[in-house]
Amino acid sequence: MLAVLRSRKAMLLLALAGSLAISAGQAFGDDEQVWAALKRGGMVVLLRHTHVDMREGIGHLAPGNCAEEVNLSSRGVEQAKRIGEAFRARGIAVGEVRTSPYCRCIDTGKLAFGRAMPVQYLMPPGVLSESQATSNEERVLQDIHEYRSSANLVMITHDLNISNIVLEPSIAMGDFFVLQPNGTNFDVIGSIQMGGK
Repeated sequence: MLAVLRSRKAMLLLALAGSLAISAGQAFGDDEQVWAALKRGGMVVLLRHTHVDMREGIGHLAPGNCAEEVNLSSRGVEQAKRIGEAFRARGIAVGEVRTSPYCRCIDTGKLAFGRAMPVQYLMPPGVLSESQATSNEERVLQDIHEYRSSANLVMITHDLNISNIVLEPSIAMGDFFVLQPNGTNFDVIGSIQMGGK
């Protein structure tokens, strides 16, 4: 009897996992749906900076002296260029490009979109007090909710900033999520994975 109950419980868990996987797949559109949404405009792009070689000092910020920071690798430079090329090839309008003040984020913006506007509220939460990190996240959410334009807003930031908003455990360097503001909240249209390319 116990074996039968365990078997039924295992089947129920498998069925639940399967239905969650299906609903997650439906929640996030495929690449072409995501690019089509960007083509329509009015979206917010949350992009993690492109590839860096992880090493000690990753959290060190040195305004005006990028040589002291962890910077884009050659792979990251190429990734950023490919992201920009993908947007241009599809005729996607990009409005403001707001970035974390870290050089790796600024450089991603400049290489991909030709511009970058550093803002303090896109800094990684790990280098801030808990209250400042919370305040910054609230500011990002406010910007997303209130965004209205025919072009797309790009925000280039760090793993935790994005994962806290889209509720994904980890974001690869160079990957981005596309959000559609709906007044009081937003819908996650999907993600484009450029990190492994």
